[in-house]
Amino acid sequence: MALNVMEPQGALQIPEALLAWLSPDAEEVRADEAEFDRLADQWHRETEFTSATDEIVCHPGYRRIIAMGEPAVPWILRDLRSNGGDWFDALEAITGESPVAGEDVGYPRRMKAAWFEWGKAHGYEA
Repeated sequence: MALNVMEPQGALQIPEALLAWLSPDAEEVRADEAEFDRLADQWHRETEFTSATDEIVCHPGYRRIIAMGEPAVPWILRDLRSNGGDWFDALEAITGESPVAGEDVGYPRRMKAAWFEWGKAHGYEA
């Protein structure tokens, strides 16, 4: 059976096998989330006493999380809420957006609030 997607010129048939391939299964998502958790824990531990932003955002685990792309956004927002940390560059790199007002840059509480508001507006639980 195929999914019908109405187009102006008629119906576009998408085979179920292709839909299954395009949609990650729950097991794959859980594995990705577990990898995120592992990398985030390592990043937090290894940058805990670092104030140098370059060291924080250039950490290999942080870079790998950015490489995960959009699926990592809800996990980053969750981690930002529960553990804090400088996730702002990662969120900007992944989303291409910057909801933090210029006068709020450098104020972590305000920056977090802006990202949580952005997340809520974009359907992410934060």
